[in-house]
Amino acid sequence: MISILSSAVFSMPKSLERENQDSVLHPKQVNDGYLMAIADGVGGYKGGHEASSAAIMSLSKLTEEIKVDNIGKLFTSIRRDITALSSNDETLLSAATTLTVCHVNSSGLTIGHSGDCRVYIKQSNKLKQITKDHTQHQMLIDDGVFTARQLKNAKGKNIITTALSANIVLDFQALFIPTSELPLENGMLSLFIMSDGSHNIWETRPRFSDNTLSNACRFATSLKKRIELKGPIDDYSLIAVNIKFD
Repeated sequence: MISILSSAVFSMPKSLERENQDSVLHPKQVNDGYLMAIADGVGGYKGGHEASSAAIMSLSKLTEEIKVDNIGKLFTSIRRDITALSSNDETLLSAATTLTVCHVNSSGLTIGHSGDCRVYIKQSNKLKQITKDHTQHQMLIDDGVFTARQLKNAKGKNIITTALSANIVLDFQALFIPTSELPLENGMLSLFIMSDGSHNIWETRPRFSDNTLSNACRFATSLKKRIELKGPIDDYSLIAVNIKFD
């Protein structure tokens, strides 16, 4: 059995004058585990908010846990729901969203991921990134063209290479980490999902005190304050949870 000891969620627009393109599924109990997700509507096209909302709405209806071997089917189904948006409004034909979803149960952590939101887990006094960004920068790094250090200050780091949309070829990452391989501390997992508006600010100085990293509420408060002090560069969302494994 597992239980949530503490959780914190925020999802804010870059400015109060614009619509938030991020949508969030708060931790939801599904069978013996918890399901949570962030979808980030792709800017530059009409329908980013509608696409991310449709993705989260689809996920909120799930009554079965997700597994690595059914993530492809799940993402394809959500993609169909996004494609259906244009049946009532042709201007939404290019609507697109990223999607990063986690399901945690007593067996471990399952992740489905497409786009550039990120999943982190606390390991010792740091956050370890679990997902890989689907961006042009990451593609260049994977192909050995440049190193991460060489691209650190280059422009265009947020140009994504895949998303859920009628007009984009679906690509996704699916992985499972069994409980025996999770970095539990006193039986507790600290898990974080961030949209790019949050993790871009986090990565400028990826550290807090161990007490802050170990408490979902303190982490959320501190990160939100940091983002607002620096000035948001995009809509910014976070799901932070402390999960106890019995």
